[in-house]
Amino acid sequence: PGKEMDMQSNIAQALSLRFPPLAINYTWEPPANAVELRPLCSMLLLARAAKGETVAITKGTCGCHGALEGFGLGRSRPEDFPGGRECFLRFLSVGNEGWEQGRAVIQKLTEANAPKILITEFAEGEGFKKTPELVDEWQDEVPDIEPQGSHVVIRPLASLEAGEKPELVTLLVDPDQLSALVVLANYARPGIDNVRIPFCAGCAGIALYPFDEARQARPRAVIGLTDISARFYLRKLLGKDILSFTAPWSLMKEMDGNVSESFLNRFAWRTMMGR
Repeated sequence: PGKEMDMQSNIAQALSLRFPPLAINYTWEPPANAVELRPLCSMLLLARAAKGETVAITKGTCGCHGALEGFGLGRSRPEDFPGGRECFLRFLSVGNEGWEQGRAVIQKLTEANAPKILITEFAEGEGFKKTPELVDEWQDEVPDIEPQGSHVVIRPLASLEAGEKPELVTLLVDPDQLSALVVLANYARPGIDNVRIPFCAGCAGIALYPFDEARQARPRAVIGLTDISARFYLRKLLGKDILSFTAPWSLMKEMDGNVSESFLNRFAWRTMMGR
């Protein structure tokens, strides 16, 4: 790995990370060793990257309806969801078993042997918003970015070649480590909101929103894996206490450079870490 990769050693050492820092990039051609699968939840690929693999996601391998948008590869169309727009709005809120069109789609999904979890959540609704109207309003606030490639590649940061730089870096962390990263992101910058927690899908929390932040004059870090669906799938693979912290490369470099003089080298943190 090149010298750029050394910049992550301070944070990784200070936080005693359980999983390696992950590099996230757009690319037109994925690496030759990239794994391309289509799991029911595309966040399962994140777990594979955390275990050391290189994974690639493209339009054809997004595992769920919202993953295309969540990875910043294009806008998903509610009209393309099973049953159309109204079923999508109800899927995220009150469910589809209470109206005729919804019940018809449930029957079709059942006959097609769709996964039980999909049928159940389609029928009951995920309950992430109180009403379909609120889902509709939320959709209007989702960032619309221009993808800089046909693939999103996630891989261990240390696997990048000399001279390669990631667009984003994701750290998979427990609550203590997350607390430290929130403080560190605000350490050398004015203001109190240099980290955000958007209401979004798991993939959007590590890709769409951080990619959008990377294009801002003053980019912020993004806390993710607050999506209940993503946590459901990742719980056994990453652990029940894991959240993601994703930052544009420029911010992560800045944070890493401030480790030695910050609270991470002071009494409270050293004692918490047993040092």
